[in-house]
Amino acid sequence: MKKQMRILTPLLLGLIVAISVISIRRISDIRNYSKLINYVGIVRGASQRVVKLEMNGHPDDELVGYVEEILNELLTGQGRYGLVLADSEIYRNNLDLLKEQWETVREEIDGVRQGDDSSSLLASSEKLFEIANDTVFSIEQYSMEMAEKTAGMVSVTALVSAIAFAAAVYFYIRKFFQLKVTNERLEGLAYRDELTGAYHMERFYEEVNRIMTQNPDEKFAVLYVDFENFKYVNDVFGYSYGDELLKGYAHFAMSRLREKELLGRDMADRFVILRRYESRDELLKTQEQVDEEFLNSSLVKSNRHMMTIAGGICCAEDMVEEPEAVRMVNRANFAQKEVKNKPGKRYAFYGEEIRRKLIAEMSVKDRMQEGLDNEEFVVYMQPKIGVKDGTVKAAEALVRWEVPGEGLLSPGFFIPVLEKNHFIGKVDRYVFEKVCIWFRERMEKGETVVPVSVNVSKIQFYSPDFIPVYAGIKKKYEIPDQMLEIELTESVAFEHEEYLLQIVRELHENGFLCSLDDFGTGYSSLGLLKYLPIDVLKLDGVFFRVSVDVNREQTILKYIINMVKQLHISTVAEGVEREEQVEFLKSVDCDLIQGFVFYRPMPIREFEKVLAANRKEKRQI
Repeated sequence: MKKQMRILTPLLLGLIVAISVISIRRISDIRNYSKLINYVGIVRGASQRVVKLEMNGHPDDELVGYVEEILNELLTGQGRYGLVLADSEIYRNNLDLLKEQWETVREEIDGVRQGDDSSSLLASSEKLFEIANDTVFSIEQYSMEMAEKTAGMVSVTALVSAIAFAAAVYFYIRKFFQLKVTNERLEGLAYRDELTGAYHMERFYEEVNRIMTQNPDEKFAVLYVDFENFKYVNDVFGYSYGDELLKGYAHFAMSRLREKELLGRDMADRFVILRRYESRDELLKTQEQVDEEFLNSSLVKSNRHMMTIAGGICCAEDMVEEPEAVRMVNRANFAQKEVKNKPGKRYAFYGEEIRRKLIAEMSVKDRMQEGLDNEEFVVYMQPKIGVKDGTVKAAEALVRWEVPGEGLLSPGFFIPVLEKNHFIGKVDRYVFEKVCIWFRERMEKGETVVPVSVNVSKIQFYSPDFIPVYAGIKKKYEIPDQMLEIELTESVAFEHEEYLLQIVRELHENGFLCSLDDFGTGYSSLGLLKYLPIDVLKLDGVFFRVSVDVNREQTILKYIINMVKQLHISTVAEGVEREEQVEFLKSVDCDLIQGFVFYRPMPIREFEKVLAANRKEKRQI
């Protein structure tokens, strides 16, 4: 029997393999047919858009070429999209009809461009749409037929597999315990991160709660460890090196774990650690030793200047509520934000001060929508002063939050909370509309107005309805072109240059001015300006703080201002606080100055008084 099983088993396995190979090929074909369905659908939709654009006077030859490229590849199976030929006569006939009708549409597009009536083009596009539908249906039908045949083969495979399985169980029953041990080992691996070997977070939470519950008399703390500037390391040295760093750190950390201690990986370059401790000093010293040993390793040493580790620590004994893994990780994470990207301490303990800040943040988060509904967010204006005559030429709209019973909240506090909770976009739009309302009221009264700039957050910038919404509000209140300026940050510019260029062009088309804010805070690539058609460059206040070498700084500023003037870009110096800075900016022909040296941000009614006084001064001149 044993000999027979040895012969039968390979035969059954061979049959399974053969059927499986055929099934896999069929499945691959079905996947390719799904791709065909998708691209025929693209032809259907893109061709309709081509016709729509042509009828509205916006021809798009690039889109026409795209449709033709897909059609040719569908017919030939040759091209860059990886499309295959399907062995379906009905589908092939439909494709031929689709190609013929497209040629008809092309001819009528040429006619429309030469002045012919577009009604014939519309009729042809509708016929094209119907043929495309038929083509999609035919390849869908063919794909379903192939899927049914594949399902039959899979059923056969399942039957043969069941026979093979029964034979294998019978033959290898004696290896049951060995398999059990192997499965247990594999199960353990499923709970760990494949790259680093650290626990996945769900398992980490379970184990932390179990350990702390079983050892109520011991002191435990959770550490949240984060690598600063890790994205830069990946960008410069590659993701392979980044992965090696993460594996190296995990190795160092796990090799120093004691009994009842754990390492988990939260995401990317962030780790969590459960540690036992006797004193806080001992806890901190242990972790700092691990970090220092890692940073001094051969893997890191040559690039140590780019590697910084920051972390937060939450001790179970500092928890007001019952210690629980998720809460401790969240609080440790909150604590690490107190030291991340800040000089000095590398670790912070979650304590009363941080707890109060967390509660305050939670309060802001809980009241965001209520504050917006109650119009607690108010617009402040900070004037921009013309260097030549010292009068108000423009202003920047800023948001403040007046909380009943508490007064004004610091923007430096509530804005990061709004950003973190993806609420800042709503506030951006609120401020923008308030500015438009103010414009309309002033213009209807015949009172003075000046261009106003508004800030746009990253969240708003990447929103697909950003420009339609803002353009719609501008149109609603009939705001003249060139009176509203959209401020985009320097960091956004470097994330997606092509997208930024598109956004700036569309803003210009809708009558907005565009400015690049915070220039000089991080990236400061003058090369960006050669193709980005912005109207205003805002020089960040970092240029006007106390400098070690004032002459060098002024030389740089002079060069930047002179260069952008050649590009017909206006300059605004923000954060100016001293008279000698004003005199220097006058000497280098900067256009506008914004800073405490002239005005602080003020309520909109006070700004109106400034405008009125400014008008009187101009009359006197």
